[in-house]
Amino acid sequence: MTDERMRSSFAPYGIKSKIWEAVPVEIDPLSPVERAVEFYEEASADYEHWSRNFNMHLGFYRRGTGMLNREKMLEQMNLEVASRFGLDPEKTATLIDLGCGLGAISRTIARNYPNWLIKGVTVSPTQVRTAEKLNSSAGLRERIEILECDYTHLPFEDSSADGVWAVESACYASRAAKEDLIGEMARVLKPGGRFAVADCFLKRPAVDLKFPVTHFYSSVCKSWALTEMPVLDPFIAALERHGFRDISVEDISWRVAPSLAHAPAAVLSFVLRKLFSGQALGFHSMQNLKASILAPILGLNRSSFSYCLISGTLVV
Repeated sequence: MTDERMRSSFAPYGIKSKIWEAVPVEIDPLSPVERAVEFYEEASADYEHWSRNFNMHLGFYRRGTGMLNREKMLEQMNLEVASRFGLDPEKTATLIDLGCGLGAISRTIARNYPNWLIKGVTVSPTQVRTAEKLNSSAGLRERIEILECDYTHLPFEDSSADGVWAVESACYASRAAKEDLIGEMARVLKPGGRFAVADCFLKRPAVDLKFPVTHFYSSVCKSWALTEMPVLDPFIAALERHGFRDISVEDISWRVAPSLAHAPAAVLSFVLRKLFSGQALGFHSMQNLKASILAPILGLNRSSFSYCLISGTLVV
């Protein structure tokens, strides 16, 4: 993406009347899906430096995982998500990974729950090809299917899944409530099916953020090709409108903090490796690195942001 298409340092949020009133504005001719595709087509390969298993998210710390062992924390997050489904591991189940990236979460769950079948969806063609190769290398291609599609328009029948999850991908859905994603979750889940969403949530509308937090927030959104992050209360309200009950909101900010603390050193080592190898950093790779540095700053603003693991049951 060229700088001409994203000129404002506050994109995709701009100044309306006062510097602290950050509001969504349309300044990019690309759709949100097209922006996400453009970003991940270039930046996906960079995640190997973050995780040898291509995990594209933060980790979950439990005693015994080791704060210095980033990969173990990342894999633990995958297991935490699986545990929220409450499914019998001895029975066959069909699960959908909404925004599967390079398939790392699916592979972790498939290895630990051999009776579960998983369908992962992503809008990135490169991620589909790479994930299929990684699944084949892991001997899991027969149990994990990767499809190129938008998770708000899934090619699956109604009431066909026992569980769905979205780890750091719900943020790419539309508006603060992410209702287009939630509605599709409700459609494909069987009655009694479970969902799990792990992501960074705003505790208040973006327009209520104060400077300089609004600047950091806008920069992170721009760098990761987001329109806006989910806002907690509207997100929960949307879940309830679509028939989800038994909703559990776990603030796991301190659980993910140890892995987030790895970000600055990981960014520095990545840049140095590129420099010493003579490889150029692409625009979206640079944006990804920028967001990785700014994200811990947002995380310190506990009054406005929380990393949550939200789960619940479809009852209608």
